[in-house]
Amino acid sequence: MTTPSQRRPSPVVIHGAVAIAALVPASLVVAIAGLAEGADAALAVAAGAGVVAIVLLFGSTTVDLVAGAMPSASLLVAMMTYGLQLAVLTAFLVSASAAPFFAPAAQRRWLFAGLGAVLLAWMVGQVVAAMKVRIPVYELPESGAESGSGTAMDRTGSA
Repeated sequence: MTTPSQRRPSPVVIHGAVAIAALVPASLVVAIAGLAEGADAALAVAAGAGVVAIVLLFGSTTVDLVAGAMPSASLLVAMMTYGLQLAVLTAFLVSASAAPFFAPAAQRRWLFAGLGAVLLAWMVGQVVAAMKVRIPVYELPESGAESGSGTAMDRTGSA
């Protein structure tokens, strides 16, 4: 006997929850940076964390939506999304390094601290979400007798 299937939450809800959970450690790093080095360091952490969270949220939600709508294209979209995420984050980091606000080495360190906090928390959140969300591998037929998948006793009436 199988358990009744529960409806899977929307990919936007799942990945939104992961994004919010990933921002919790980033907010702790923002607070530490603000206490240790002031508002500029806290702003650097918030910038790094925010950009990474937005890029990862867009990418994972897109891949999940495509996998649900057209599973045959999911690997292609996943690889293209991964490449796009790398390009966007690299462009952000290059432009941030050239910006006068991030010129001091301390600001860059705090920028990377925010980026790293969100990345690590995002990976943990994705693993936890993947383990908790029920994703059926296959669908069972509604009635075993109608589909001919009964046991030998069901078909013949004896063992």
